[in-house]
Amino acid sequence: MSNRTHIARLFEKYVSDNCTEAELNELIDIIRLGNDPAFINALMKEHMGETGGADKLSEEVSRRIFNKLRLEQKPVLQSGSKRVMQVWTKMIAAAVIVAVLSAVFYYIQLPAVDSPVVQEADIPPGGNRATLVLADGKELALGELRIGDVADQGGVSVKKTADGMLEYLPGKSPSSGVNVIRTPKGGQYGVVLPDGSKVWLNAASSITYAASFGNKERTVKLVGEAYFEVLPKRHNGKSVPFYVETDRQRIEVLGTRFNVNAYNDGNGIKTTLIDGKVKVITEREAVVLQPSQELNLRPDGISTRLADVDVAIDWKNGDFIFAEEDIATVMRKVSRWYNVEVVYQQGAGVAGESISGQISRNRNLSEVLRMLELSAHMRFEIRNNQIHVYSNQ
Repeated sequence: MSNRTHIARLFEKYVSDNCTEAELNELIDIIRLGNDPAFINALMKEHMGETGGADKLSEEVSRRIFNKLRLEQKPVLQSGSKRVMQVWTKMIAAAVIVAVLSAVFYYIQLPAVDSPVVQEADIPPGGNRATLVLADGKELALGELRIGDVADQGGVSVKKTADGMLEYLPGKSPSSGVNVIRTPKGGQYGVVLPDGSKVWLNAASSITYAASFGNKERTVKLVGEAYFEVLPKRHNGKSVPFYVETDRQRIEVLGTRFNVNAYNDGNGIKTTLIDGKVKVITEREAVVLQPSQELNLRPDGISTRLADVDVAIDWKNGDFIFAEEDIATVMRKVSRWYNVEVVYQQGAGVAGESISGQISRNRNLSEVLRMLELSAHMRFEIRNNQIHVYSNQ
């Protein structure tokens, strides 16, 4: 029996609801690993013509599939840098939903019976937690504030909005003080700055800024990672520039959306432009970015590339999206969000191992690790607020 004949037989058994569990798992593996995608596409198109649409799945399940897999050329969960399979485009989305993606959806949902992660106690995801340091040194735990709570600091008031963000309310006289917002590991927070611009802070990050911006420039100092939506501002007919300063660069903005990853983890400072225009100024040169471009400032130089925007701001959208990332990079992200230490056992962290996939950041740690176990040659244990990483190779 040829391989294509075997795939077709599995496919027909699946769509007729006659698959055994072993056959379903085999079909999922064929799809997941990208084996003969052109032939599978042909099967799906043929099946769509016979069924006339996505009537086998409920609207809710279909929506969750679209949300989970982002049907616009995003990678399906798998291992190996040379085997990343592209999800089918919306042109054949109906066929995907009817024929195969329900199986992939089942796979990505990770039922508890599949390879449970060894754990003493599960760890919940992070949440909206941060500390605001006012100009007078007073500290406020933002996660404990109630909606509408207000703190006054000499001319500027700060309150918590209904959507959980921090908002500045200008007073009669401007404040000359400096504020700091810090998120811990396992925390994130959003703030509406005095000029109306918005900033979302990822875990283990901080921003420092004036409680009341002047009319010459607006400056924010960043440690860690943040997503910015900057509003343009004019004074006396001139644009008031917005600057984001990190350890080794300065970003000049007039009005735009962008993400800055400035964690001190050896991967460089990454600036990803969503829309608008920014100028990244370093000691060596200044580079103007266009939408969907990403600049990476490393000790050995600067590089720019066309970026996958969804991957760059996955955290802000409530997801982990791993796009051919090494296990160390993946575990740093997991460690920051769940506030855990990662311990590599002998042989773990195989060089060349890459992971692609997507899962919600709102899941417990064990579910994220179970996904990683299925997508890489790794095994994980949760002990004493630590993730112990073992190699299965």
